[in-house]
Amino acid sequence: MNNSYFDYLKELMRLQTLLLIGICFYIQAIPIFQKQNFIIQFNNNTNKSYIQTNSLLCISNDDCQKTSWCNQNKCECKKGWLTRSKTKQCSYKQISKSSSFIISLLIGGAGMDWFILSRKNNLYILIGLLKLLISIAACIWNRIALISKTETSMIVASCFGITLGSISVIWWFIDWMRILLNNFPDGNGAPLI
Repeated sequence: MNNSYFDYLKELMRLQTLLLIGICFYIQAIPIFQKQNFIIQFNNNTNKSYIQTNSLLCISNDDCQKTSWCNQNKCECKKGWLTRSKTKQCSYKQISKSSSFIISLLIGGAGMDWFILSRKNNLYILIGLLKLLISIAACIWNRIALISKTETSMIVASCFGITLGSISVIWWFIDWMRILLNNFPDGNGAPLI
């Protein structure tokens, strides 16, 4: 192999790195457009936002839904349950952050974390499919590189496989970070617990 081959590979790796950095910034900069189905309030005393529950008056826990409890004569949702704006009180079960992280860790490279968090949101399902297709394409291009007969086809297939594999791994890692940093709501906009 000559030096021009290695220079070509070095330049290709620089371009791949710039592409991956650009993709990372792009993924973080674009908000996921989704319908917010929860009533969010801002508490001026604590400077924190919280999800409002449409409290019903109660005297005991028997007056509330089984997913809520009576606190100071108002029904409040138990941990892990929310009230959606157009449904009955405390009827929406939140997804666990720890189970979402484990799913993302084990099978997130195939986009399964997006499918599970989708809650029938078409955008989340499409993003999960895109992640799955990128992972499959990386495997296919790497396999083509192994069986290719000419050096040029091997280099091209390897570059495609490495690029797609790098994108897949970085995306996988970004999803882990989003889950751990509470920046990955489910498909309906509810936070993970």
